[in-house]
Amino acid sequence: MIFAVSAIAFGLLSTAGGDALTTLRDNPQVSPKTVERLKLVYGLDRPLPVRYFSWLGRAVSGDLGESFAYRAPVGALVLSRLANTAAIGTVALLIALLVSIFLGYLVTRYPSGLLDAGAELTVLITASTPRIVLSLIALFVIVSVSGTSGSMFIVPVSSIVLSFPLVAIFLTQMNSELGQAMRLNFVQLARAKGLSERKVIMSHAFREAVNPLISILGVSLGGVAGGSVVVETVLGWPGIGALMVAAVRGRDVSLVMGIVVIASGAVWLGNTIAEMLQLFNDRRVLDAEIRPD
Repeated sequence: MIFAVSAIAFGLLSTAGGDALTTLRDNPQVSPKTVERLKLVYGLDRPLPVRYFSWLGRAVSGDLGESFAYRAPVGALVLSRLANTAAIGTVALLIALLVSIFLGYLVTRYPSGLLDAGAELTVLITASTPRIVLSLIALFVIVSVSGTSGSMFIVPVSSIVLSFPLVAIFLTQMNSELGQAMRLNFVQLARAKGLSERKVIMSHAFREAVNPLISILGVSLGGVAGGSVVVETVLGWPGIGALMVAAVRGRDVSLVMGIVVIASGAVWLGNTIAEMLQLFNDRRVLDAEIRPD
């Protein structure tokens, strides 16, 4: 997966036109000979397949190269920015999960047209509001409240903005799965035994309903990384999304490829953790995987 993603990204970036030396060519203080010499140093004169496999050979050994713009090792630069994105992304996922579970519980525990309408309205608002609009509103609020850039508010506000589309997905899934789980025989049996409605929902129905939510949680990691591009750029948060924008604009191939590889690996790791959580929550998933035909 990482090989395919890296090959596609390398090819697209190389065919987009220009390279890391484009800005130097437009600088009258830099001679054409200097640009050509740098082109040889960085291997930009070689054919595309040769450049890709040369990069791939170094990447396999753990060397992702050096950023042309930042003059720093790509690996360390990307990991530091990835940590910043992971901070707001993790909080965003937690916000979306807590809101979805709480609202899903209320709709199931106290069935009424008003609560159903409120949940549907929440899904509509969170799904249809663009991140760019939310980011601009958040930026206005931060500046209005603090009077400055309001750096202390950027993490929670960025996380709230990132959580909006996740709330729509998680809440829709939670309402659907909880509604189906409440009709299952073992849930009905628990209710017939005289257990409280809260215990029936949280101890029995919820465990049945949460597995699909865990799957969606793993898949949503890629969406969080993609959404961070807009949020980080507008709010000025130094994460991997803002770094990717700068790297693409500067045609910094080594940096772009480092971001692609490390971000893809992080998404793969997140999906793997989600699968492990599924096994922990429901052993039947493991039994289904190992049961012979």
